[in-house]
Amino acid sequence: MTLFFTQWGAELRKMLSRKRTFIGFGAFLLLEAVLLYVFKRDGSANFFRRIISRQGEAFESYFSALTLGFLIVASAVFILGGIYITLVAGDVVAKESEDGNLRLLLARPISRLRLLVLKFLSCLVYSWILIQFIAWSALGLGVLLQGWGGGLFVFAPDQGVLEFYNASDGLYRYALASVALSLSMSLAACVAFFFSCWRIKPSAATITALSYLLIDMIVKRGKFMESYKHLLMTSYMESWVHLYAERIPWALLLRNYSILAGVGLTLFVLGVLVFESRDLKS
Repeated sequence: MTLFFTQWGAELRKMLSRKRTFIGFGAFLLLEAVLLYVFKRDGSANFFRRIISRQGEAFESYFSALTLGFLIVASAVFILGGIYITLVAGDVVAKESEDGNLRLLLARPISRLRLLVLKFLSCLVYSWILIQFIAWSALGLGVLLQGWGGGLFVFAPDQGVLEFYNASDGLYRYALASVALSLSMSLAACVAFFFSCWRIKPSAATITALSYLLIDMIVKRGKFMESYKHLLMTSYMESWVHLYAERIPWALLLRNYSILAGVGLTLFVLGVLVFESRDLKS
């Protein structure tokens, strides 16, 4: 077991040594700054003022750092987060295969399965860290702009959520939802990892995984697919928003995240089977 963690640490250090691993962090800081500026402009602020006022609440109390953090995460995390997660996960096997490093690694007494487990876990760790960074940096920038204080206003019409929380309850819901969001976005890493196990270029693995996720999202938003919503993975990935509901539907969340876990595990197993069948010597 000690050797496993030593190898896993080496795999994580190798991943963190690549410059592209950190592109997502810088891109999100830039995006968050732009979105905060947009949300603070009179036009955007008036839109939220009307919604909050119609519910009989004070705009000044609920247009807070927590509200801005939620708006930023909900607006950008799926598309931009998906891009950088698939970029790293799609690279993790395909890039080393392209460079010929896998032949050197497998010359040592380590099985292909163990190697893939290490890389798969590293992708999940990266996905978790990136999403947590996005969630808390968005809140941090909101605090710099608005200061701490005020409640949380959640407006997510697609999930039927419109709620108001005080600062302590809002922070609790925000933290809980950030954990669920990390779990949701782990599926993007699983999809990219699966394609990375094939004999294709790293860029092809990334583009294919991202294309699947975007097509899934676009089809889901088309009302004509309402009857087939249960077949679309983005329907389950959006479950994190339900943690902002006044009464959290725990049974629904358990079902949805069990499905996501099952799909992710299936993709890993299929990736292993594909990789095991490959001839890495030629």
